[in-house]
Amino acid sequence: MITKTGRLLHQVLHGEINHADYMAAIQQGDSAEQAEQQYAEAHKTFENQQSLVNNLSDDYDFIVVGAGSGGSVTAARLSENPDWRVLLLEAGSADTHQDVFTPHRWPNLFYGDLDWGYNTINQQHANNRVVHCPRGKMTGGSGSMNATVWVWGHPMDYDSWAYHGNQGWDYQNVRQIFKSMENYSGEPDMYRGVNGPMPCGPNDDPNPLAEAFVKGAIEQGIPYVHSYNGPDLNGVSYFELNRKDGERFNVSRAYLVPAMARPNLTVLKKADTRKLTFTGTRCTGVEVVVDGKLRNFKAKQETIVCCGAINTPKLLMLSGIGSAPELAALNIPVVVNLPGVGKHLQDHILLAGINYECKGELPELKGNAAEATLWWKSNPALHSPDIQPVVIEFPFATPELAAAVPENSYAIAPSLVRPASSGSISLSSNDPSVAPNIDMNYLGCDADINALIASLDLCQDIGNSSAFAEYRKQEVLPGPLKTKAEKIDFIRMSTTTYFHPTSSCRMGIDAMAVVDPTLKVYGVEGLRIADASAMPEITSGNTNAPSMLMGEQVVRFIKAEHKAG
Repeated sequence: MITKTGRLLHQVLHGEINHADYMAAIQQGDSAEQAEQQYAEAHKTFENQQSLVNNLSDDYDFIVVGAGSGGSVTAARLSENPDWRVLLLEAGSADTHQDVFTPHRWPNLFYGDLDWGYNTINQQHANNRVVHCPRGKMTGGSGSMNATVWVWGHPMDYDSWAYHGNQGWDYQNVRQIFKSMENYSGEPDMYRGVNGPMPCGPNDDPNPLAEAFVKGAIEQGIPYVHSYNGPDLNGVSYFELNRKDGERFNVSRAYLVPAMARPNLTVLKKADTRKLTFTGTRCTGVEVVVDGKLRNFKAKQETIVCCGAINTPKLLMLSGIGSAPELAALNIPVVVNLPGVGKHLQDHILLAGINYECKGELPELKGNAAEATLWWKSNPALHSPDIQPVVIEFPFATPELAAAVPENSYAIAPSLVRPASSGSISLSSNDPSVAPNIDMNYLGCDADINALIASLDLCQDIGNSSAFAEYRKQEVLPGPLKTKAEKIDFIRMSTTTYFHPTSSCRMGIDAMAVVDPTLKVYGVEGLRIADASAMPEITSGNTNAPSMLMGEQVVRFIKAEHKAG
């Protein structure tokens, strides 16, 4: 059986290696016949895409902007209809880097060419610190640089969406969609799917530090949860990971690669979408820079923006959709006055982190370097869990605190996944090349600080439990915190992103909503959004699976309206 050829085949279908290089890289003992067959299929996909890109049309039925978690699903599902020609535009390059395919190397991708390189403005309530906001700039988007974690979220998340007027987004409906997406490798479970494109399942060889985290949480009275993607995620568990043969298996491999073999889907990489184009209030397509030249592509039916919680509101505002006074101040002609664009930005807060010097060398990294987590209530009176700490199997501290942490350290990171605070995305210039202002407004509400204090206390109890005695030499950060003021000071210095920005173009039926429950942008024809920015509220867990849900849902809405299969 051929093993770990995922990256090699990915390089073939993106035209990065030839037949000789591929065959030379195949491990000894693998089947040459099977290798030849897999190469032929991948190369055929490459030739198809090369022909399509070399013969670009001026118009397509649908244009999808952004090949991330929402966009890859959207484009792939739309192209299932052979009568629809679909153009998928991606500003970045292919997700073929070795660090993309090695799950525990996700931190290595930060700040490089595959990261948009965004930072927040000074965070007023986090000691005026600037926080890096990694966002994937490649096919697969941020799903190509995350920790390969598969989390649906809490049932209440979706029932709350539906309660606030978003029909079709209740838990009973979306869980059937999640099931259809999954190829679950764990024990059979009535809640889980096994025929979908996305592999997911528990890690069968967890890091000893992850095992200690689970045991330490149980020592604190927290129950073990067999599968948190079910009716209840209140407890401790090992993360379910999107992997195959030890390699990352992201949305690009699951959805986009099979679709790229179709003659009606064109995937155009390194295509920087500068703005949407309009006739009146109808979106007619996009203006894109390709190979240094400006091109216009027309969408005969619809344009779907899937650029994520930072770049989607940026693109809308640059195109004249947003708060009219704010746009006018930057000399941007107003197409539609939608004051909610860029508002209500949410992110989970992660504290980086409680660090422990290890006795001897750290255990070898094999999984995603963050293999266990728990959901719990910071206050027993809460209706559902609001904190989700995680074990980090390497040193994990903010730049301001990192000097105190030895290289052979591991961390337990407190977190908050039901933040009361929200921030905003805004423009400082009408130049598309200028990064937007990102204000997460971390710790903007005292309720968030109080919840994080509870999370911090719980994590220190777990870290100091007997379960970690074999590995714990000493706690090096933050050390004993005797007063509430000391805890708050550490929280302000250690606050960072959980890499989950959402809700900056949120769905709803109120005056600040940007899209309706079918993801259509208010006041505009022919334009929808299908990414994390459209979430009405952030979900209670990692946001990659819910971002993919947006793509699944938007295509269902489009097909229903067009009465297409």
